Amino acid sequence: MPLRDRIAGALLVLIVLAAQTHWMGPAIIFISGGLVVSYGVWITARWKNDAAAVLPVYLLAIAVQCLHFTEEYVTGFQHQFPELFGIHWSDARFVTFNMLWLAAFVLAGLGVYRRVPLAYLVVLFLALIGGVGNGVSHLILSAMSRGYFPGLITAPFCLLMGIMLLRRIFSA
Repeated sequence: MPLRDRIAGALLVLIVLAAQTHWMGPAIIFISGGLVVSYGVWITARWKNDAAAVLPVYLLAIAVQCLHFTEEYVTGFQHQFPELFGIHWSDARFVTFNMLWLAAFVLAGLGVYRRVPLAYLVVLFLALIGGVGNGVSHLILSAMSRGYFPGLITAPFCLLMGIMLLRRIFSA
């Protein structure tokens, strides 16, 4: 990966980390950590820049993420989750945060189509954190609460899409 792309990716990560931490507070720590991990995978792993293989699954993963966000919103995730950190999110803040990420995912889809390597940083983030991490974390949160925790119903689909997307990105 050219140094210019690594620097652009690092700057993107730093800007997003600062903005989302300022906007959402400490409850966003796992997403922020996941973005750093995604950057590390993006610059070190051998992933496939193949729009025909990646884009169909990626677009489906975005659709599943939209369903997951809808479930979270309707069932009150934006109120229950930040309370675990002693903070409060308004509905508007939660919706804005998710809409910005969804916009980034859609723009990255255009980047995948145009074979822009930086787009794969966002694709990897969706696969690793929006998919696998999100799916597993909702299962854990539900187990810890000994019942339904907002987002549980669509979490297995997020997990499945994350795994499928990772297979497409890293297949030989």
